[in-house]
Amino acid sequence: MRKLMQLAFIFVAIIAFAQTKEVIKFRGNILNYSENPYAFFKVIDQREDKQIGTLPFGDQKEMKEIVFPSTLDADFSAWYLKSNQPGKLTDFVLVLKKLKLSTGESDGKKTEGKMDFSAQTFAKTGDKYQFLYKKDTVFTFYDQEVSELMVKNIPVVFSAFIKKAYSLNPAGNKVAVSDLADYSTLVKTNYAALKGGPLKDGIYLDYISFFNQTPEPGNYVLESNNKGDITKAVKEENGKKTKISAYKMFAYVDKGKARKSTFSGFMDLDQDESGFYVLGNRGHLFPVQSNSAYGMFGLIGGVAGAIEQGSRQKKMKSGDVQKIYIDPLTGEYDFSEE
Repeated sequence: MRKLMQLAFIFVAIIAFAQTKEVIKFRGNILNYSENPYAFFKVIDQREDKQIGTLPFGDQKEMKEIVFPSTLDADFSAWYLKSNQPGKLTDFVLVLKKLKLSTGESDGKKTEGKMDFSAQTFAKTGDKYQFLYKKDTVFTFYDQEVSELMVKNIPVVFSAFIKKAYSLNPAGNKVAVSDLADYSTLVKTNYAALKGGPLKDGIYLDYISFFNQTPEPGNYVLESNNKGDITKAVKEENGKKTKISAYKMFAYVDKGKARKSTFSGFMDLDQDESGFYVLGNRGHLFPVQSNSAYGMFGLIGGVAGAIEQGSRQKKMKSGDVQKIYIDPLTGEYDFSEE
């Protein structure tokens, strides 16, 4: 009888334990359509906090801890092999820096939720790693069942992030695994724009040329419309004019002062010890319906609610402004501090 009671107690304990977990389901795929075949998918977990979050689920708001099915390496490797044939030499490596879910304020109908995401990817050949892509951002959700919605979107975020990395060729110097812990800082020391000297005047068509300080050759003159907005840059050599439209520029530097092209026009590009930044918010940088983070990642379900927090552009622009840094490894805005 005692043995039977012990077994019953263990069974109840197992059921109770299982009920406190919300397991991430790897739906969808991470099919590699690119011309860069990879042998295997590897994961390096560099999260300081391995806990994803404990959130309320269902009508009873039962608190559940969000967990991966097993280990990161095993989960992603199995997901990869579902839709890809292993290549020969090079492995795809995901370095996970942060994955945190949390809930916030509620209006009685919808609750705010946030997903803090930070990851890097590398191509690994032998014992050397070469950079592919990285993303540091915070996704905001508004939904009646926001916890369920965020968990459903975890594989969506990873899938879009990984597929973006597939499409890119490895760049930069090959490094050892020991360099991956602080890869961003390591690479930043190589960029001319971050070495503290004056910036070179000129037109920069992409982030690579800006951070390497290699402007377009020639003496370009900026032209503006009657509102004072920069519309183009023009140079004249040997009787021939060359024009660069404002929308093709990443940034320009005039008399040592940098300005970056954004949705709202050119904005001052300032620098501090952390890097280059614009002072603004998402409303200054993106049109409401095509916020780059949400558009790129194709989030499902109540993401419309997330975007509708600024359903009017003016409302978004009127929000608090902050330093929004430019990631020198990707040229993208870094919203990791939101």
